[in-house]
Amino acid sequence: MDRRTLLGTLAAGAVGAGLHAKGLSPDPTDVKPTGNPLAEYAPRAFDFGTGLTGLGKELLAEHLTLYKGYVTRTNALLKDVLAAEKEGKAGPMVQELRRRLGFEFSGMRLHELYFEALSQNAAKPSATHPLHQAIAGTWGSFDAWWAAFKATCTMTGIGWGALVKDPVTGRLMNAWLQDHENAAAVGTQALLVVDVWEHAYVKDYGATGRAKYVDAVKPLIDWRVVEKRF
Repeated sequence: MDRRTLLGTLAAGAVGAGLHAKGLSPDPTDVKPTGNPLAEYAPRAFDFGTGLTGLGKELLAEHLTLYKGYVTRTNALLKDVLAAEKEGKAGPMVQELRRRLGFEFSGMRLHELYFEALSQNAAKPSATHPLHQAIAGTWGSFDAWWAAFKATCTMTGIGWGALVKDPVTGRLMNAWLQDHENAAAVGTQALLVVDVWEHAYVKDYGATGRAKYVDAVKPLIDWRVVEKRF
């Protein structure tokens, strides 16, 4: 590993920890270190075959390509930011790189959370699972929660709809993540995220089809994955 790669990857753990505080990562107790904190991030392999019901093969292929771009840019920014910091640079250019790092890193992690919970053979929510009971206890019923979650996902703007948990109290909330990294409730843990940027649905549903897209995603949510995050 050359010096540039070494410097660039040294910050990975710190950045990941900081963004967990913004609700953009799963429970840190479930995250296993790679064994090499200096390793670059690598795109995770998500195989959606010929597509998923309601999400076409071409749409998913383009979406996965966009995700890989976030990974690539995250690695590049980590290198550039840390190299500048090692050299004592702190001017406007470095400050802008830091802002961009938050955007790219969060985009990388949110896509991983989203893709991980999509499945053609998705498990339905378990009525006896503590998460389902917490949803019913908070919103009155699963259907009432979903209506509120769908309304979150169809808010005006670009970003993500999310179901998050406050690990301090266990409280559940629906959250809107503007872009990737903004408007997150600090300290919350992401349980379910749905990408509602245009690239996630326009190819199959058109510019005005976000609500139909969210309906299509609903039966693809693998609640085994979501419940494990709880």
